[in-house]
Amino acid sequence: MKKEQLREIYLAKRKALKRGERVAKNQAIIDGFLELFQTSHPQYLHVFLPILKNKEIDTWPIIQTIWEHFPNTTIVTSVTDFAAKTMRNYQLKPATQLVTNRWGISEPSEAEPIADLAIDWVLVPLLCFDKEGFRVGYGGGFYDRFLQKCRSDVKKTGVSWFPPVQNIVDIDAYDVPLDDCITPAGMYEFASAKKIS
Repeated sequence: MKKEQLREIYLAKRKALKRGERVAKNQAIIDGFLELFQTSHPQYLHVFLPILKNKEIDTWPIIQTIWEHFPNTTIVTSVTDFAAKTMRNYQLKPATQLVTNRWGISEPSEAEPIADLAIDWVLVPLLCFDKEGFRVGYGGGFYDRFLQKCRSDVKKTGVSWFPPVQNIVDIDAYDVPLDDCITPAGMYEFASAKKIS
């Protein structure tokens, strides 16, 4: 299926998730990520801040756990420049003031900038993904552009409410595949994930 069709289908599937189901699935995803995290301990971990009213996966438990138990890992998040279609990265601390942009995304204000090349691991948002590690997001291309500016060895982990689709047929040269993706049922690893040159 094409991205546009998948986007429509998976936005509807996400909207249909009931609260109890979301809570259980979210906890399974958090547990899966933290288990994977134990094997790595990155210095800089980029985490997206969820739009909870849109039923996005709640990443705050990951952030809180790392703040409390892994002080050597710096949490990084982004401020989106919609005009330039880019993301600028900043350190996220417990005391960081957040403002909500016009899309409902919480973003840090007056935080320490972090270079793209410093980031070791990116937690990538998505609506759905395929068995090759390619993903469908909201369609702006922000994460693909951001990941292309990161180091070639940056780890790219998706988190998904749903298992993979067979394949996304309209992949192009700008689509950056994930290394792995965590779902409530477990983790998928992608041997085909190419390194970004």
